[in-house]
Amino acid sequence: MRIQDQPAYILHHRPFRDTSQILEVITRDHGRLSLMSRGSRGAKSRLKSILQPFRPLIVGWSGKGEMPTLTSAEPQAVKVLTLTGKALPSAFYINELTIKLLHKHDVHESIYQLYESIISLLAEKHEIEPVLRLFEKQLLEELGFGLNLAVNAESGEAIIADETYAYYLEHGPVNVSSVHDDSYILKLSGKSLLDLDSNRLDTEQSLKDAKRLMRSVLHFYLDGKQIKSRELFR
Repeated sequence: MRIQDQPAYILHHRPFRDTSQILEVITRDHGRLSLMSRGSRGAKSRLKSILQPFRPLIVGWSGKGEMPTLTSAEPQAVKVLTLTGKALPSAFYINELTIKLLHKHDVHESIYQLYESIISLLAEKHEIEPVLRLFEKQLLEELGFGLNLAVNAESGEAIIADETYAYYLEHGPVNVSSVHDDSYILKLSGKSLLDLDSNRLDTEQSLKDAKRLMRSVLHFYLDGKQIKSRELFR
């Protein structure tokens, strides 16, 4: 099989032998996959400066099996994205989360577009915390794990902003007045749930609650896998 002219981003790369490397990439039409890039770490390789994370690329590959061989890579004809300050570790976090949650060869063009838009927001120096929560929430939605944030999971009634809810994994929020066990993951306000549901994290409390909720939910879906890039924020 030979693929050409495929929009892609590098999520991770690791050395292989003396001058080669293994690339983890997300592509528009073929999902996430591993590519063998032969000789691209060599001192005279034209690809050495091109194969960098967060850079929009057009790539090609050939071969069958779990690791085809990269045959071409060129920068996309768009403005180069520059990530500085906390945007850089945030982008590495997004890459790691994508690798750990997105199965190889599962095609999700919407996830590719989500990834592209979030990297652009980070490069444009938008406020980082709301951008990360937006990515986490939408990534889970695209993978079929969308959160119930607007409806009381017990009564079916709409969430009320000034009431407090207990959140149950894979179930949703229940008014604390109806809770008789401790199997929920956390308590948070109805306003925080509604703010996250509408992507409007414009208060300190909403941001704090969104981070607590998303961290607990992601821990569940990551099934014990640690996110190493979180250490970069310390």
